[in-house]
Order: sequence, then C-alpha cells, then structure tokens
Amino acid sequence: MTQSAAQTEQFTGLILLTGVDRPGIAASLFETLAPFAVHVIDVEQIINHNRLILTVLIGANPAHQSAIEEDLESCASEIGVDIATVFAKSEVSPMPRGLTSVYITSPKIHPQAMALVTQAIAKSGANIESIARTSDSPTSFAISISGLSRDALDQALETLSLEDSTTISVSDL
Repeated sequence: MTQSAAQTEQFTGLILLTGVDRPGIAASLFETLAPFAVHVIDVEQIINHNRLILTVLIGANPAHQSAIEEDLESCASEIGVDIATVFAKSEVSPMPRGLTSVYITSPKIHPQAMALVTQAIAKSGANIESIARTSDSPTSFAISISGLSRDALDQALETLSLEDSTTISVSDL
C-alpha cells in the first residue's frame, strides 16, 4: 500500500435513506448521527416525483458501528423512512476536478436520446458524476462529466443523430 493510499483509507459508513419527501428528514438523520464521533465526508440528495433518496458517507470508529446502526434503525422507524447502511474500511475518493457539463434538452426526451448521449460519454472514457433535471418546459438534463476535456467531449457527441427537437450543448463547470 502506498503512503498516499494509507493516508486516505479509513473506516466509513455509507447511509442510504429513501422515503416520501417532507421537511425535516435530513435534519433528523444528522441529529441521529450528532452524538457519535463521526464526520461527514459526502452527501447527495435527490428528489424524484416526491420520493427522496439521501446518501451520506461518514467516517467513523469501527467500534461504534453497531450503535450507529441501532440509532439509525430507530430514526428510520420514527420518521417513516427506510435506511440501509454499509460499513467498511476503504479509500475515500477525492472530488473530481475539471468537470464538464453536457445539457440535453427537448420538449420530450426519449430514452433513446439519453442512451445515445450516455453511451457516447462512456465510449469516450469519461465518467458521469451526476445527472440532474434543470428544466421541465422544455425538459433539460445536466450531465456532469469527469475525465475528458471539453474538446474531446464535443468530438464524442458531435456525430450523434438525435431527433430534430433534441439539442445537446457542452460547457465547463
């Protein structure tokens, strides 16, 4: 193991919370974690059709795993959500640098258009970091990409044949 790998490897807990969205869910989760000697490494939240998906990656002491899981189980029951956890010793990935965004826009985006764009991104060797809806009329999605320059991404997407009403644009973040 390299010295840099040893420095970033730590015991982590990945928490996945799902349920019907309403105010206070994130607050309840973090309040449940607050008494523990943990630190928050990463958080992602998505709301899709009033359904919440919240993921939290924490750094923790392995000796506290059972107590954390028990308290999270109680929290889930109290607020009416599902919580799953995965604890392991692992390397924590750094934030990606040099992100580029691909915007796909159309009055109605067909799955084939999303398939063509995401396949072109994958074939180019880039990685999709996130996909988020940015507009609903017309429908628009922002796809954040790492691992490829804007010029190379432009080249990977320029040959795609999409419906006339579907547009793609690329910008640096």
